[in-house]
Amino acid sequence: MARFLLAWEIGGGLGHLVPLAQVAQPLVQRGHEVHFVLRDLAAARSTLGALAASPRVRLWQAPLWQLPYRAQQPSASYAELLFHAGYLDAQRLHGLVQGWQSLLDAIDPDLLLADHAPTALLAARGRPLRRAHIGNGFFQPPAVQPLPSFREWEPIDAQRLANTEARALATCNAVLTAGGRGPMAALHELLAADEDFLLTWPELDPYGHGPQGRPGAHYWGPLPAREQGEPARWPAGSEPALFAYLKGDYASLETVLQQLAQAPCRTLVHVSGLSVAQRQRHANDRLCFSEGAVSMASAMSQASAVLCHAGAGTLHAALRAGLPMLLLPMHVEQLLQARRVHAAGAGEVLIGADVGGRFLPTLARVLGDSGLRQRAQALADRHPPAPDGDVAQRVAERCIALAEMAAPATPAASCPSPRD
Repeated sequence: MARFLLAWEIGGGLGHLVPLAQVAQPLVQRGHEVHFVLRDLAAARSTLGALAASPRVRLWQAPLWQLPYRAQQPSASYAELLFHAGYLDAQRLHGLVQGWQSLLDAIDPDLLLADHAPTALLAARGRPLRRAHIGNGFFQPPAVQPLPSFREWEPIDAQRLANTEARALATCNAVLTAGGRGPMAALHELLAADEDFLLTWPELDPYGHGPQGRPGAHYWGPLPAREQGEPARWPAGSEPALFAYLKGDYASLETVLQQLAQAPCRTLVHVSGLSVAQRQRHANDRLCFSEGAVSMASAMSQASAVLCHAGAGTLHAALRAGLPMLLLPMHVEQLLQARRVHAAGAGEVLIGADVGGRFLPTLARVLGDSGLRQRAQALADRHPPAPDGDVAQRVAERCIALAEMAAPATPAASCPSPRD
């Protein structure tokens, strides 16, 4: 049996852990050993469920960068995102790399599956170890130099991209040299893998828009909707059913909840981190709150439309069901996904101050415009579920195949894909 290390280093919420958990389930069912190395162990037990108690599963704490980085301007590329994870300080980054190397020594995996875990990949360089990337594409930029800007709505100076990438690359190479390993010629080599699991559709790829694109990319499609959670239950009535999945730290949350009470629909809301006082203040006969997480499969089968922040899991689940969306992105990754949905004609987007003045008319359009629903359904129809099982099963099968291959002699040496 093979041994797998599933790593999550950077990023918040459950959007990184849930995909790893879904892939781990079939690995464990087939008798393999799975080691989760996670940024947030506090969320592991509730997210993994019975999987966390399996004798074939071990949980480890990921080495993390603790010092804040105060940028003078918003990050525009993957290289600049790395600055927030220590890639401006070779000496301290070396300590994190040593921590990951100790984990690799202790676990001795046959395959490293990384969900936004660049330092794990840096630590694995030079080891005879298969590696793979998993995600919706935002943290898997195209292998070009310099890495492209993701702030597509504003001009970013090409020299800035080259300079910031050079700084991150120099930090990586200083760490590699200190460890007796050869340097990289380009930063995209850090992310080189035997397989890149792009868990999305081409229309939603954050880097699929514009001149850089992703020529020849293989899209595995989104993972199935989460089954865990309570059944979806809406207030009684005949109005359209809106499912809202929101974050408690969303800046305009109070404004949104106030307006949902007046909206032309029945709304079921799940808000992570919602206080009892907020729930009591806003609940009425048209707006109810779930006590816990809601089964996505249950919600999507009954909803007329979806309100969310454009997180990958909720967004894909809604589109799979052919549901139009109103999207309230909180950060760049979500904004890019929201822009892709809007470009496909399957939803509307509100950001910043627009929420206060445009929320109700925009929501009314999402609920009442049959064209949005038709285009959402058309997008789903272009990407029907695979006949040979769900995406998590197919990803797990590919991981097993990779783990059973002879280990590469050089970092991230390429190996044949089932599509080659």
